[in-house]
Amino acid sequence: MSMFRSSPGRGGQSFVEYALLLILVSIVLLSILLILGNDLRTFINDLLQRWFPATEESSVELPLRLVWLLSPAGR
Repeated sequence: MSMFRSSPGRGGQSFVEYALLLILVSIVLLSILLILGNDLRTFINDLLQRWFPATEESSVELPLRLVWLLSPAGR
């Protein structure tokens, strides 16, 4: 027989603790994105421009959704 017994309400308490932790992490991540949004967009845009330089010979375009996300008006 075990010396430790968990109380009947412990499972619900653990669920609430995990949910609160998930909410806290989400709020922190959203705050970081709001603070660094423009800088992050500029970094990604510069990175894509270095990886896929636009030349007259290449007719490859970014997907519309990605262009919308990277454009200043897409915000």
